[in-house]
Amino acid sequence: MKNIVLKPFWTAMLLAAVLIGSVHAGAASAASGDKPAASAKKKTKTGASGQVRFLPGSAETAKERSSRLKRECQGQVNAGACAGYTR
Repeated sequence: MKNIVLKPFWTAMLLAAVLIGSVHAGAASAASGDKPAASAKKKTKTGASGQVRFLPGSAETAKERSSRLKRECQGQVNAGACAGYTR
């Protein structure tokens, strides 16, 4: 009974290992490629396009936020944004 289960399992594992190894080897040979390493570098532009822009915060006041959380967090888990607002 053991051989009926174990033999197909090990066959599948061996097949998976061979396939993963062949995919990995193919990716490594494709990565080395015919191009020299210097031409593979990408040029990046500096300036406004490379900077991260943050959106301003929400327009609700602290009092509005507190009342919204008290209303929305009733019966919720006392964690995350609802910490302290669950009662």
